[in-house]
Amino acid sequence: MKPRIIRPANHEEWLREREYGIGASEVGAVLGLSPYETPFSLWLKKTKQVPPEPENLAMRMGHVLEPIVVQLWEEATGEKVIKASAADIIYVHPEHDFMRATPDRIVRGRKKIVECKTTVTDVDKNDIYPYWIAQCEYQMLVTGIHDCDLSWLVKGRYFDYANIPYDQEFAEFIAERVKEFWNESVVGGKEPELISVEDFTFKGSTPGTVVEADDKALGELLSLRKLNEILDRDETEANQLKEAIKLYMGENESISFDGKVLATWKTGARGRTFRLKDKNIDELINKEDEEDGTE
Repeated sequence: MKPRIIRPANHEEWLREREYGIGASEVGAVLGLSPYETPFSLWLKKTKQVPPEPENLAMRMGHVLEPIVVQLWEEATGEKVIKASAADIIYVHPEHDFMRATPDRIVRGRKKIVECKTTVTDVDKNDIYPYWIAQCEYQMLVTGIHDCDLSWLVKGRYFDYANIPYDQEFAEFIAERVKEFWNESVVGGKEPELISVEDFTFKGSTPGTVVEADDKALGELLSLRKLNEILDRDETEANQLKEAIKLYMGENESISFDGKVLATWKTGARGRTFRLKDKNIDELINKEDEEDGTE
């Protein structure tokens, strides 16, 4: 069976059509692989609980530089793309209307996709980002074109590309996860698992809930308190510890150990606010020091 093809009249119509399914660029989020989006944040957008994200400069530059990446790929391979494939054409899976893909380009004279990326981070050709791979596999699954070259431009100075072979087992796994996400979460309203500090910040704390610190969380709390005592402290390390503690706390509004509250992360009028309970933590630090014989 061949995919259905939608040819939007303009970019605004293409954006509206994206609301009716999961596109290839969103698959990384569904799988929990994307560094920019989580299943929960994608679900909020798909269910219109938050407005669409406005195009930022990085997104815009990706569109602006796409023809350059295509040109570099053509020069490197000697092949040519179909010029008309530059349009925002949407391929719709023949069996599942919500599975959609918009390949960047299609190669002239053969069934092959060219996916284009621009990035400021180095790319290891032998260890390509998993969410990029997932995007290519999903495109091949939806379009039925089982060949894809992934090309990338790094910092406007370094170009390379790699052929991504079609992995039917992985593609079918992606399809199952997308179907589950769409049917259970987008249509069914089931909230996806929260997996990031941003997720828990948006969701807010549950009043009166307390989570007991495990050894790892306790160590992070004590280390954070000690860092805060140092005037010339490492802000980066302190922030990393805060993020780890928040992720451990989740929707709970406080964290305790041995019956004492060590930190709170409560939701108020201005969002969630994180605070250490310095006195209680200092008592634990002093106790540890006494047991170690350092006092």
